[in-house]
Amino acid sequence: MTSDCEPRPEVDLLEVNDADFIAGFDKLYEQTWGEGAIPAKYKELVGVALSVAIRCEPCLAYHIKRAVAAEATRAEFVEAIRIGILSAGSATIPTARHGYRVLRELGVA
Repeated sequence: MTSDCEPRPEVDLLEVNDADFIAGFDKLYEQTWGEGAIPAKYKELVGVALSVAIRCEPCLAYHIKRAVAAEATRAEFVEAIRIGILSAGSATIPTARHGYRVLRELGVA
């Protein structure tokens, strides 16, 4: 399963136990996050905002890395993180801080 935000374990227990479901999920994931009418960079910035809003640090790091690969700018990251914070409230601030640590580690912030 390639679409998971969490690091992949040696044996994917979800895939082992429900291969049909995860195959369908992966296909849907690729249709949604792959190239389409919305360029990949903007989809990944949406992923950044959503990851902040749901407070998923592994997801946030995943989408930041993909957005960096799609050449997102520091200013675009700042706005995406702001959207996540304002959409979900102050409980997201620790996750936003984590995002800035990831950006710093990647040399973006």
